[in-house]
Amino acid sequence: MKKMVPVMMLGAAMIGFMAGQGMRLKPQAVLSGHFDELSMIPSAVAQEKGEVLPFGYNSPRQPALAPDAPPTTYWNIDDIRRAHTELAEKAAKALTQAGSGSSQSFGGGPVHVQTRNFSIFMLYRAHREQPVMSLTKVNSVWDDAEMHAGAYDFYVITGGTGEMIVGGKIANRQNLKDKDGVIPGEYRGQPIEGGETYKVKPGDWLLIPPDTPHQPKPDAGGFSYMIMKINVGLYPWSLVR
Repeated sequence: MKKMVPVMMLGAAMIGFMAGQGMRLKPQAVLSGHFDELSMIPSAVAQEKGEVLPFGYNSPRQPALAPDAPPTTYWNIDDIRRAHTELAEKAAKALTQAGSGSSQSFGGGPVHVQTRNFSIFMLYRAHREQPVMSLTKVNSVWDDAEMHAGAYDFYVITGGTGEMIVGGKIANRQNLKDKDGVIPGEYRGQPIEGGETYKVKPGDWLLIPPDTPHQPKPDAGGFSYMIMKINVGLYPWSLVR
């Protein structure tokens, strides 16, 4: 009988071990996510092959993010400086010609990109000695201040010097108009009241958020800049100026 005790104990131990294994809880998937009508969304299982991009990016069911996006493009600083000089000469001639001095803004140069998400171009602002009637019928040596509801303006000063008045409020503010009528979200007028003055020179950068008044005031000799207009979300590009 005594010899049977170790055997019985060993048998009981084995039965207990097997019973424990059978009763052990199976591993459960870890759940994470948010509750939506009392349901929980489990975390995704890692994918071994391929790549999953967010928000349907490159999905055949969605249009391309920027179908008109330009290729890699390089601009040489020497070409940009040359464009500044050429634009300054163009502006000097225009401001002395009858009927052509109503704006200080002259476009041109090597930079011009237009997509549905952003645009890049180069402008030159001339210095005017004598006042003229602005778009909003203000007699001034300065062009009207601007305000855009649908785009950021990002400036890189490329030549010359002057001031940019930013913020505050536009006195005599009016909707911009073109041949098709009023352009919603685009405003012009002057002067700016309560704005901050930035002295600008070549190499300076300036980011102007949407709905922020801004007005260029070039020194004698004017100044030029590359401007990138960045569309805010799905704002109609046809309304961006």
